[in-house]
Amino acid sequence: MGQPTIYEEYAQEAGDALMIYRGRKAIHYAFQFNGTFYWESPQFLIGDVVYNNKKYEGLLLNIDANLQQVLVKHPLSAITVALNTSYLTSFNIGEKRFICRDGGIFEIIHDGPITLLRQITKKLNRDIHLRNGDAIGYYDPNFKENVFYYFKYNSAFYCLKDNALTLIRREKDILNLFPDHKKEIKTFLRKANVSPRRNFEEYCVKVLDYAESTFK
Repeated sequence: MGQPTIYEEYAQEAGDALMIYRGRKAIHYAFQFNGTFYWESPQFLIGDVVYNNKKYEGLLLNIDANLQQVLVKHPLSAITVALNTSYLTSFNIGEKRFICRDGGIFEIIHDGPITLLRQITKKLNRDIHLRNGDAIGYYDPNFKENVFYYFKYNSAFYCLKDNALTLIRREKDILNLFPDHKKEIKTFLRKANVSPRRNFEEYCVKVLDYAESTFK
């Protein structure tokens, strides 16, 4: 029996996930830029995906927050594949859970009858007066002077109810989901010393927790 071909070795290592690794190669940003296009960091972490109605476990995953794509790295090669989002239902990276819908990726912050989601985007921008920190939305320890392209950070919250997404920009947006109980909810949160200005994510979670436990 002859030596296995490179493809046979690749396929053997891929195992049941071979269909995943047959996807389109991830975009390579072949120019200098500041910041990162990754959801958090360039490090790929172990996670699972539900892809084309089948679950694949133990994959090396990351997220391209600019293109809103889930990236999978082959364990033994340098190949990174971008999954087709239309076939991707849900996935997790470590303890964090995500869903894909409406062409975007959303992290599940609170799961319930009304689900709180967060979407992070990092859109490619150019600014000849670029400064590290607030200008890009985060601190880049490898910031390069005289490089004007960067990935601008933005984070947005949404509520998913009855399969419809509602953008939650401010306090009134989430309270409007409970029009008959606004005053009661605000009284509870004031007594609990929870402020939307201090921590908006915590505020939204507390609203949903209280609503789920109180209004049956």
